[in-house]
Amino acid sequence: MAKMSLKLTDEPLVGHAGLISIGEMLRIAAIDETCLHRESMAKPIKERDILRTMCGLLTLGRTDFDHIRPFRKDEFFARSLGLRQVPSEASLRQRFQQMSEDRRLLDALPGCSLRLWKKLDFKPRIIERDNRKWVRVDVDPTILDCSDAPKREGVAFAHNNVLGYQLVCGFLEGGFMLASQLRTGSAHALCEGGVDFLKEVQKRAKKLTETRLLNVLDCAFDSAEAIGLYRRDPEADFIIKHNLRRESVTGWLETAKAHGVVHSPRPGKTVWRGSITREVKDVGPVRLVFEVTERTEKHGQLLLSPEITVFSVWTNLDLPEKDVLRLYRDRGTCEQYFAELKSELDLERPPSGKFTANELFYQVGMLAYNMLRMMGDWLLRADGLGLKKANRRRLRTVMRGVMHMCGRMVKHARRQWLNVVGGRGWGEALMAMHARLCSV
Repeated sequence: MAKMSLKLTDEPLVGHAGLISIGEMLRIAAIDETCLHRESMAKPIKERDILRTMCGLLTLGRTDFDHIRPFRKDEFFARSLGLRQVPSEASLRQRFQQMSEDRRLLDALPGCSLRLWKKLDFKPRIIERDNRKWVRVDVDPTILDCSDAPKREGVAFAHNNVLGYQLVCGFLEGGFMLASQLRTGSAHALCEGGVDFLKEVQKRAKKLTETRLLNVLDCAFDSAEAIGLYRRDPEADFIIKHNLRRESVTGWLETAKAHGVVHSPRPGKTVWRGSITREVKDVGPVRLVFEVTERTEKHGQLLLSPEITVFSVWTNLDLPEKDVLRLYRDRGTCEQYFAELKSELDLERPPSGKFTANELFYQVGMLAYNMLRMMGDWLLRADGLGLKKANRRRLRTVMRGVMHMCGRMVKHARRQWLNVVGGRGWGEALMAMHARLCSV
């Protein structure tokens, strides 16, 4: 077989054709409006160009300011994102840090995702149980490992003894992010401003749907304030993991035997499932659903003393205990959203040493994440891609198949367009996606 050789070419080849749709999404989301109050005629590079540049980099999985270097002379990068001028890495870093000191900008950026969803007629997914419908909202914190950069502002040891930041996010069913908040690593999930964050998540979710909300929260949010917040909301239900703290498991075993229904799925394992009512300070009586498991045998070996585990949740639902526990355990999907955010989008480590700059970074990252998630939602309905049937497409699939699609820029008769390969499904999917965005 003949060997192939390499040749250099000056043709305008493109390795990130998906940016053409990202530029349209930024237009629809009206990202320019978030920084109109900061624009100055004296500065050659506008604030909107800084935000658009960061969004473009993040959707390509590039999370550092230095990653702008390969795109400085990339005509397609600038044209697809609507940039007047591509900033240098020094300008991008300095201007981004200056912009992060403006709280109005930080508060305005989440509205871009809401505008994008409304203009594209986004419909949240609905879950059903016993002929009742909800839109599920998951709120959960995660730790961002910054052990290799301990001198960054706000970095501290978290509850799992990892040095880093804490990121709290609210997700709609399907993985769309409603809100995110960066905190120091040692902060508690319900530290100062924690309840206000939960209220903001509720407020944004209600703007997208009139269906009743089902809020599912981790045991980090087990508090009278959080339970009271959802208990007073007539348009929402809740399931919050109960934090045992210093409660005795043997005491719970006695409670389970008195109030639960017993069954034995296999020899050596006995399970009691039921519910009781407990008084919560400043809230009143709240239903507490429990599942207590006693194991006398494990991995085929008899135990010297029984192993007792307790799993319990607070809720205002009147569903059977099995359904309530199943609804909570479905929040395991939320952990996959974080995995995609930290590994596939590479947002594990923020780029700056300043806490405010990293706050802005994750607000821009939320918009980039939602745009990729929206593209993944469209790919579910695309044919001929050779993908398995699924309820959602991972960000990795979107980035490999659409964002890093190759193309060639063509200029002719005062016109300019991008040629992409057809016949494999992905080119047709990008064409349909772009046509849908241009029509808005």
